[in-house]
Amino acid sequence: MTGSMRALLWCAGLALAAAVVTYPVYANGYYLALGISVLYFTILATAWAMFSGPTRYISLATVAFFGLGAYTAAVLGETMPWPVVLLAAAGVGALTAAITGLSTLRLSGIYFVIFSFGLAELIRQLVIWYEVNIHKSVGRYLFSGVTQDILYWQLLGLTALVFLVGWLLGRSRYGLALRAIGADETAASHSGIDATRVKLGVFILSATFMAVTGAVMAPRWTYIDPAIAFNPTISFQVVIMALLGGAGSLFGPVLGVIPLVLLFEVLTATLPNHFSIVLGLIFVLIVMALPNGVIGLFGAGRWRVPLGRPAAASARTMVAPLLAVDGVGKSFGGLRAVDDVSFKVSPGEIIGVIGPNGSGKTTLLNTLSGALKPSSGTIRFGGALLNGLRAHQIARLGLARTFQLVRVMPDLTVAENVAAARLFSTSDGAGATASELLDLVGLGTMHETPAGDLTYIDQKRLELARALALQPRLVLLDEWLAGLNPSELETGIALIARLRDRGLTIIMVEHVMDAIRALCSHCIVMSAGSVIARGTPDEVLADPKVVAAYLGGEDA
Repeated sequence: MTGSMRALLWCAGLALAAAVVTYPVYANGYYLALGISVLYFTILATAWAMFSGPTRYISLATVAFFGLGAYTAAVLGETMPWPVVLLAAAGVGALTAAITGLSTLRLSGIYFVIFSFGLAELIRQLVIWYEVNIHKSVGRYLFSGVTQDILYWQLLGLTALVFLVGWLLGRSRYGLALRAIGADETAASHSGIDATRVKLGVFILSATFMAVTGAVMAPRWTYIDPAIAFNPTISFQVVIMALLGGAGSLFGPVLGVIPLVLLFEVLTATLPNHFSIVLGLIFVLIVMALPNGVIGLFGAGRWRVPLGRPAAASARTMVAPLLAVDGVGKSFGGLRAVDDVSFKVSPGEIIGVIGPNGSGKTTLLNTLSGALKPSSGTIRFGGALLNGLRAHQIARLGLARTFQLVRVMPDLTVAENVAAARLFSTSDGAGATASELLDLVGLGTMHETPAGDLTYIDQKRLELARALALQPRLVLLDEWLAGLNPSELETGIALIARLRDRGLTIIMVEHVMDAIRALCSHCIVMSAGSVIARGTPDEVLADPKVVAAYLGGEDA
């Protein structure tokens, strides 16, 4: 872009900013009201997309926080200074979001959608009960000196603030963490991301902006009752606007707000009795025709963050044993999937876990990595008791894993998948960079490739690179070599051997016995949840009990 083009764009931007700021000076009552509608829906849609865009948690609770803010202003607006009223609205919105988020954010999919819609209705009913039984009225009057011009400028300032916060969030580690959670929450947790805390924090932030917007808008109505403040149509309008513009982008929602505010004005005037039907049709058309929103047509607007500090694939020095598993069991109702398993792993070892399908191998790894809590027994890693710790806490201690069914974050690039594992690292950052890890696993030329576009084998490589990015002391490989052709298998075995030579400790569940023989110093064999043999690969593979477990008969 030439210097003159940049200057022209700057001039155009400054002219647009001046026009927006001075809009109340030359706009009459109707067009000023229209500008106010555009601004407050812009704030609501951008705040909604701040949380729901990257996580894909579709929330219908917007009006709950908006209404609480409006009612806070109605209750306090005539007795307290206006800045205090806005702070109180922010506090009420944040507190309500914190209380509800602690329980609701453990839900996902349609369950979260239903709960969020129910939350809005619950809060509306509680307000109605309070007004009728305590305040002895249906609604409240709010007489304020806030004019239309002042209301516009307040909303404009709040719009600028929500964009600034969204911009900072999108370029922080929490922005990438949110996108990782939205892509694959399980993989994100095993990459050291505290999904619950990150989701809760941004949910509170989003709800705070919604509540303040409700408080700012309250003087516009003068009389406020639950039907006005908690109109459920607002939640649906905000979702449709954000999705039309592009919820995965900071400025995408604006592209949905402007045309839909104008359209809703026309519909309200011409089809007031059919507004909800048309609203539903618009929603269906947007989902079908523009799944990534208008901004997705241009391939723009993606929130990116710096890839951050380097991470090491090498192990830290540890005193043996690194891992001590003592009498671990896991039951699912009456099914004992893992039964009284005990073993120890010293630093630098590769331990093989083998056995027929359904013998409890993956369930054992799940208990070690925090995906499942053991029903009995203890697990100690580097002296720390893992029982009761969650997956992200165990990952941060230096215990990484891959999955039997490969898990990558498909919407993130290859480099961002690796970066996600370093967002909350407590290491000093010395060692291999993300680029070096990708080179190590054979993905050095694919940094900007979306992980979902990789082949199955390359996704396995990416999963290993992401595990190594945690700077682990122990890596759990769950059938990582499965599905490789002979050439790829030879390369994979050589890679695992290099990791061992660097001092990395590995537990590998595997059915490829050539790999077990080539890599493992010690094996444990599982059948029906129990350990039936231990020893070197040659010893256990010659054990009659092992042969019988694999082939189904003692004379096999």
